[in-house]
Amino acid sequence: MKEIVKKHIKPIIVLGVLLLICDFISTLPPYIVKKVVEIDFSKEDMLQMMTVFICIYILLHLSIVIFKYIRDILMSKTICKILKDIRKALFDKVLNFKMITFNKYNSSELYTRLTSDVDNLFELFFGFLECILSNILYIIFMIVMMFVANVNLAIIGSITVVIISIIVYKFTKILGNLDNEILKKRDKEHKEFSELYNKNRLTYLFKLQNKNISKMNSLFYSELNIRKKYIFTHNFPYWIITMIQAIGIYAIMYYALNINVAISLGSIYLVLYYTKECKTPLEEICNQLEELQTCINSYKRIKVLLNETEKENIEAGEQIKNLNRRY
Repeated sequence: MKEIVKKHIKPIIVLGVLLLICDFISTLPPYIVKKVVEIDFSKEDMLQMMTVFICIYILLHLSIVIFKYIRDILMSKTICKILKDIRKALFDKVLNFKMITFNKYNSSELYTRLTSDVDNLFELFFGFLECILSNILYIIFMIVMMFVANVNLAIIGSITVVIISIIVYKFTKILGNLDNEILKKRDKEHKEFSELYNKNRLTYLFKLQNKNISKMNSLFYSELNIRKKYIFTHNFPYWIITMIQAIGIYAIMYYALNINVAISLGSIYLVLYYTKECKTPLEEICNQLEELQTCINSYKRIKVLLNETEKENIEAGEQIKNLNRRY
């Protein structure tokens, strides 16, 4: 797997640079609004300054659209090429297995690895680059811009963001464990169903229909109970995050209005905006991490298959010159 990724290292580096540019530019429009708010309207060149800032604001948004378009196209092409190489390597690996190796895996497992697990890798690469890495960089740039506006207000905003990030991380870890349990249950269901389907004649012969239905229902209800836990854990942290963000915003306003040192209205706006805005990328990271758990588990299963060392030596077979034989 590492060799395949190294093969495409150049476009991946270009993607990293484009991510940095896009996320940095995305944090600049609120800073332009801050500068507009802080304009001294008593000056004669006020209208000229307003026009300049509006033009810069529009150009920034146009730049964001252009860079994101280029980034998304390059990302899709690169990921598709990586997945093509992974699928080819995986298929070649399975074709060269020794017969004894096939005893480790049933047909449904191999089919899942070659199809849905490889498809999940697209979400793994695309989700990581597009959502996780991009949003993390976006949050870092927002925190930097908060410190540019006002250090004391930025400290309060940063503490709020860190607390929310810790909560997101903790609950995502719990969701990852639950998702892993769901995948294990699903694999067991696939295996059981595959065996029952292949032995359907025996089922009718010995009248095992009710027994097999009861067995499958037991597996389904077991997965359902884990999914209920997953749904509860997924929805639980959002009201906590909203409350912590509200407390952080209140603390910023309280500090700004009660301190003796004057703080500009633009600085207060910028720190409040970034503190509130950080919730959106954190929620996106949380949602994407939940989906990525399935993709990571697929990656691990594919890696196990690719790391199989037993390989059939086709050239070492017995040479038979004449197959015409009477019995």
